[in-house]
Parts: sequence; structure tokens; C-alpha cells
Amino acid sequence: MQNSDLRFFSSSPTAYRFRRLFARTQQLLPKILIGCAVLLAIVALYFSALHAILHYGGTQDWRSAWQDPYLRHILFFSFWQASLSALLSVGLGAIFARALFYQHFPFKHLVNKLFSVTFVLPVLVAIFGIMGIYGHNGVLAQLAHWLGVEWRWDIYGLTGILLAHLFFNIPLATRLFLQGLQRIPTAQRKLAAQLGVQGWDFIRLVELPLWCNQGIAAFVLIFMLCFTSFATVLTLGGSPKYTTLEVAIYQSIFFDFDLSQAAFFALLQFACCFGLFTLSTFFNKPQTAAPLVDDLWLAKQAKFTQLFQRGVLVLGITFIASPLLQTLLAGFFSGVFWQSWQKTELWRALGYSLLIAPSAGMLSVLGALALLYFSQNLRQIQQAKLANGILNAGMVILAIPTLVLALGLFLLLKNIETNTAWLFAVVVLCNALMALPFVIRVLSLPLQSQWAELNPLCEILGIRGLARWKVVEWPRLKPPLGYAFALASTLSLGDFTAIALFGDDSFTSLPQLLYQQLARYQMAQASVTAWVLLVLCGVTFYLVKDNAQS
Repeated sequence: MQNSDLRFFSSSPTAYRFRRLFARTQQLLPKILIGCAVLLAIVALYFSALHAILHYGGTQDWRSAWQDPYLRHILFFSFWQASLSALLSVGLGAIFARALFYQHFPFKHLVNKLFSVTFVLPVLVAIFGIMGIYGHNGVLAQLAHWLGVEWRWDIYGLTGILLAHLFFNIPLATRLFLQGLQRIPTAQRKLAAQLGVQGWDFIRLVELPLWCNQGIAAFVLIFMLCFTSFATVLTLGGSPKYTTLEVAIYQSIFFDFDLSQAAFFALLQFACCFGLFTLSTFFNKPQTAAPLVDDLWLAKQAKFTQLFQRGVLVLGITFIASPLLQTLLAGFFSGVFWQSWQKTELWRALGYSLLIAPSAGMLSVLGALALLYFSQNLRQIQQAKLANGILNAGMVILAIPTLVLALGLFLLLKNIETNTAWLFAVVVLCNALMALPFVIRVLSLPLQSQWAELNPLCEILGIRGLARWKVVEWPRLKPPLGYAFALASTLSLGDFTAIALFGDDSFTSLPQLLYQQLARYQMAQASVTAWVLLVLCGVTFYLVKDNAQS
């Protein structure tokens, strides 16, 4: 090749783009290495945990295990209770979503906030409130006794499990269906009104097509949440008849101390959850932006429809709000409220909870930022597919239940002498990873938006590093970062899964203390602990979020 040909090749557009891409890669290399290190650490952690579980669970004879009636029973009940819970939640959520969308009443925004609280509400707090309403000595039982009616409602078993799952998942399904209703164009509503398409015909022709994929996606999501339900089934199951795979793992460790069986159940749990997660990805389609509420036009409804929907609103709001109100009142007026504050066990649990929650929240936010920036930097060097793979890897954590990860770490550390600091670090790590997919979902869109809008300007002006973060990115990302931190901290504050394996008398938390009190039928003390946990979660979530948005 002649020198003139070399000069021509070096000055070609392809060579110019290659040199620019190479220079950009060198510039972003430190950030890419940091993100790569975080991703590899997460992968190594899960791989080590799953390898430890496989080491113990692999010794089981899988063919003979399927002949065990107990295993077949817990598998059947795991799928059965999850199917019933998801089906009822989706059906009732759709009915309540229509009522909430079409009816206007005072304090409607408070109802939306109430429904958002249930997502971060500790499971054991909700269970305590549900027991206070529907239990043997609950509000309804006392009302029935006062009316002279015999009360035969049994809160333990499948009934209580379904009630708790409906409490958490009806608001979730309602919010998903509300998004579908808000996406119906105003022009389509007006056209339907002009053509006389009302009532069931409007639902069948206009609303139902939008709800089909969304309803299936909601069913799969709620099914997976109920399938991995731990504290609910552990507390309200009441007997081996109502046992799921997650509870069977816990019982194999603490009641039978059969680590091989626990690992085998964990492998089954992982296989089922990974299959469910893979199935859910087929129905999680990107949603289009919803129109503003001010642009919506709603046709006048019939009187019977209005009365029916108002009755649905009263029943739905009462069902969600009554356990929370009962928890607040029962705790403060328990008679031992002030005496409970004099006990060291409450202060110990409160202290550890206040240490675990922000630590896990901060770790989760930092991990999410590392993965998100890693993904954005890969896009800068024209690696879009790999960037999408990084985000999907962060969401795959949903397919591995926290109890499976905690069990794997438990097996890895069982022959190592540990202290409270070790246990604290493990619980914080498990809680942070549990919240990581939700934090990624909260921060992904704001980070992508500000990057697409401001990155070209920052490159032109040469604003990089800490200066770019302080001057450009932090002011725009402060609200979503505050919300993500509040969400992760509150989820960690109420989580019972990891602390159930690693907690003891010297290292505990408020959820573990509440479970111990409920197991010992210390209802007065449990009411105070539930009150503290409820107030603490509410204050943490809204105070941190509002301060970040102000």
C-alpha cells in the first residue's frame, strides 16, 4: 500500500469514528471498570450462594424426592394459594380501579397515597392489623358478640393468607389498571358517547382490549409475589397443611436442622421463581405516556353505576385502611405503651433497625447508580445490547428470592466464626439486593432523560467528573434519588426474611421482635412494636421523600 493510500485511509470517516470511539473508551474506562466491578461482585455473590445450595441440595435423590407426599403438598399449596391470590387481586383491583377513576370525591389524593403505602408497609405490621380486625378477638368478633351473633371466622390457614395477600396486592393491581384507564384518549370516549356505547359495551369494546395484556402482566407479577410470600404464610399458615416452599426452607433449618433438605427446597424455589420471572418478561411491555387528568372527559354515568362504584370505594378503602387504623389505635391504647419503652429488647431492635435500614438503602442506591452509569457509558461506546443486558441483569435479582440468597450465605458462613458485625453486614447486603431492582426502576428513566438532554452540552463545555455531578446531575437527580433511598430504606426496615436466618437475641430488628411476640401470643407488647414499626416506616418514607423533592 502506498503512503498516499495510508494517508487516505487514516483520514477516512471510518478511521475518524474509530479514533473518536477509542478516545471515548479511554476516557470512560475508569467508570466502566467501576460498574464492571459492581456487576461482577453481585454475580459472584449470587453464584457463591447458589453453588453452596447446590452443594447441599444436590445430594438429594430428585426422583425419590418427587415421591414424597409432603413435597407434592407444599408445591401444590404454593401454586394454589398464589393462583387464588393473584386471581382475586386482579379481579377486585380492576373493579376498584374503575370506581376510583370514574368517581370524584374529597380526599381522593389521600386514597392514592394510602394505596402507595401498602407497597412499603412491613408485612408483619399488616398481619397484626388484619388479626386485630378479623381474628378471634378482633373488632369484627367483638361486634358479632355484642350483636349476639356467633363468630366462626378462622384467621389462620388459607383464609388469613388470602386476606393478607389481598391487602397488599389489590392496591398494586388498582394502580396498574388505573394506568390503562388513563391511556384511553378523550376523543375515543367522546366518540363512544355519541354512538351510545355505554356500560358493559364500553368496557368490552374500549377498556377490555387495553386491559388484556396489562391484566396478564399484573396476574403474573402478583402470582410471583404471592408464590415467594414468606412472613405471611409463616405467621398465618397455622399448620403444616398450609406451608409453602419458602416456609419449608425455614422450617427445615430451624425445626429439623436438615440443611440438605433446606437446600433442595431452595433449588426448587429458585427454579420456580426463575421460570415465573422469565414468563413475566413476555408481558412487561413498555407503556406509552398517559394523558393528563385535566384533559380527560368522562361521560355521565347511570345512577345505579354511581351507587355501585361508591359502595365499592367504601368497601375497598375500609378494607385497606382498617388494619392500619387498628394498628395505630391498638398500639397507643394497649395499656403497656409506656411500659414497653422501658424494655431493652424494644430499644435494641429499634437501634438495629435504624442502622440496617439506611445502610441497606444507601448501598442499594449506590449499586443501582453504578449499574446505571455502567449501562450509559456502554451506550457511549456503541454497546447498546450490552448496556440493556446490564439493566436486565439487575432485574434478574427478582427471580432469586431473598430467602434463597440468605440461605446460601448461611451455608457459606456456617463453619466460620461470626460476630454481630458479620451478621449485620450480611443482613444489610441481603436487604440492599432485595431492593435493588426497584431502585433501578425508579432511577432508570430520570437518569436516561437527563443524560440524553445534558450530556452533549457537558461534552462541549468539558464538564466532567465530580464537577459535572455536583453542578449538573445532582440538582436534577435529587428528587428521584431521595425517593429511591426512601423506598429502599423502608423496604429494608420492614423486611423479615434475612433477619429470620441471621438474627438472635443479641442481634435483632423490629420485624423479628414483632414475630417473636406474635408467636408467644404477647399481643399487648406486639401492638406496641407494630405501632413503632408502622410509624417509623411512614415517617421514613414520606419525610425522606418530601425533603428530597423540596
